[in-house]
This record gives sequence, C-alpha cells and structure tokens, in this order.
Amino acid sequence: MSLIQAFKALAGKFKNATASENTVVTTAPALLASDPILLALLRNTLKQTSLTVEQTESQLLTPEGLVFAVQQVESVVLGEGRVRTCTKIYAWHPTYFPQGIFEFQHALAATEEAAFIDGFTQWMNMDLQVLLDATRDVPVNCTVIEMNTTADEVTATAHYRQVILGPVAHLASQPAPKKKEDHPFCPCCLFTESMTAFHDLLQSDQFVGVRLFASRDNHGVLAADCRVNGEDFQAAVTPLVHYAENWPQRGLEFRKQYIVIRSVSRSLDTANKMAMPLPE
Repeated sequence: MSLIQAFKALAGKFKNATASENTVVTTAPALLASDPILLALLRNTLKQTSLTVEQTESQLLTPEGLVFAVQQVESVVLGEGRVRTCTKIYAWHPTYFPQGIFEFQHALAATEEAAFIDGFTQWMNMDLQVLLDATRDVPVNCTVIEMNTTADEVTATAHYRQVILGPVAHLASQPAPKKKEDHPFCPCCLFTESMTAFHDLLQSDQFVGVRLFASRDNHGVLAADCRVNGEDFQAAVTPLVHYAENWPQRGLEFRKQYIVIRSVSRSLDTANKMAMPLPE
C-alpha cells in the first residue's frame, strides 16, 4: 500500500467515526506525502520570507522544527481566464503539536498555477505567522490573550491557556462611516465575539488552529464559517453571524483570521522576564 493509499484509508476511518460537532479530529503526520509540484510552489512562495526551509522528497522542514506537507483538493476551470483551486497544507511540530493540524487554501486566478501561488501567499501572510509564534515561548508576530487555568491535581502546577491572534484579512467595498464603532475593529474582535463557542476547547489542553470568517454582502446577507484544525466547527457560526450583523454599513465586507489556542506551563510575563538578558 502506498503512502497516499494509507492516508486515504486512515482518513476514511476518521470520516466514518462517530463524533460530536465540537470534536476535533487530527491526522497522523507520518502518513502524509505532498504533491511534488505543489511542494515546489510552496517552497518558492516561502522564499519571499526570511524563513530557512529545507525540502525533502515530500515535506518542507524549518529550523524551528515545523514540518509542512501540501496536497491538492480541487482545481476547477470556471471560464476563460478563471480557475478556482483548493489545497490543503498540513503542519506539525514534534513538541508543540505532534498530532498535526491542517487548513485549506482557497484561491481564484487566471491560471491554475497563479491560483495555487495566491492561496499559498495568503497562507504565508496569515497562518504561517501564527504557526511560527506557536513554537515560541514568547510570540513575536501576534497579539496574545492569556487565561489562567485550574492547577493540575497531580503536580499542583498552574497552566495557562494562550490564544495567539494572527493577522486579519479585512475587505470592505465602501469607506468607513464618520461615526466610529463603539469598539473599533481590532485583532481580538473575531475571537472575543465568538469566545463562548470555544468554552470546552479553552478548558482543555488541546492545541488547535482556528479559522474564523464572517461576511455581509451588499444586500445585507450574512455568512460565517469556522474551522478547528481544518474541520467544520458549527458552534461558532451563530455568534459570528450575530457579530457581522452589527457592523456599520460598508457594502460588501468580510473579516477573516487564523488563530492558535495552546497551553503553556508559564505565563507570558514570566517567559518575557526569562528571555531578557541578565544585567552586566
């Protein structure tokens, strides 16, 4: 059985398993192999950054220990000069999230290759920044929300739950109104407005990557989507729709963000102090 066949067999088992809507399913990274053409395109895209990447036959490796694999989901020709693509990038780290996570990249461009590159560029500018910070004691790219959790009953050690907030993709077809919002849009908003839906995940020790999306079109039609480790997470859709309902009128508008929720054994304040150089 090939690696791809093994992956498909494992994916089928996950698909047929009984799970609640809030269950997060992960995939064994050892079974993942990349599409070689997409892997080369992803590496070329990452050359735009200062990130050092080593390419193996089926994966990309970074000095931070991150490992990436990429596969094609679909490529659809919509008409002359219009191609829609969807890819799936898997990421894992031997220490921080060895179970692996994945997320989809959707794009539209004049050619298939251009669409793939556009999807990878969006991922590089948004998701990658969060994943890199998720492997650091002190994140450097993103804002962090930190919460105390109950001390472990066995070790009596306090744990902290951190929400690493990635860059926000924001588009609006009309300028902002002169009257400012009661709370101007910031990197915290998509998460805090839907936070109740993540209660169980925040109480766990699970490492999760979360995609948040909300939109309102020119006719006031609302839409929202949320994925946790690449899987649909319906619990957050309703609060995201309610959030979009209260935006000031700016025509077609969407807001999208990728975040990571993780557990750490020391607070950000402590980690910052430990990272500071000792006085001479």
